[in-house]
Amino acid sequence: MHQIALERLVAYLRENVPMARHFDIRPGQVDDTGLVLEAPLASNFNDKKTAFAGTLASLCTLSGWAMTSLVCEEAGYHTDIAVIKSDVRYARPCSEQMIQARCDWPSPEETARFIDLLERQSRGVISLNAKVLSRDKTAVTYSGDYSAKIL
Repeated sequence: MHQIALERLVAYLRENVPMARHFDIRPGQVDDTGLVLEAPLASNFNDKKTAFAGTLASLCTLSGWAMTSLVCEEAGYHTDIAVIKSDVRYARPCSEQMIQARCDWPSPEETARFIDLLERQSRGVISLNAKVLSRDKTAVTYSGDYSAKIL
């Protein structure tokens, strides 16, 4: 179910967010630890032939948006989602041919708190973390707060 939902979310992004189409963002896998969004290095490199920082930040941001969407859908809510705060740290260049941003599932406690806010106030904020690896080492760490409002 989550994999199909991620594929649908990425199709939505590619149709409605031109940057997602230009960066060639693709759905990766969804598993028990989180979800992955991907983009090819071939269309997202900088003058050093490593991943463009804008792509890295965007992949992480959109992976959090997708995760927030999955959490809301799993709870039965159709929501409008926006990132309201984020922090991106670049530790090393990324030279993977397929750039992958992995967003972790929120803890059960964080999910329960978020869903409780949605139920009581029709809106809530959830904090999420993502990262990009390159050659099995962390290249990018990301944290973001996402606001969701029930439609």
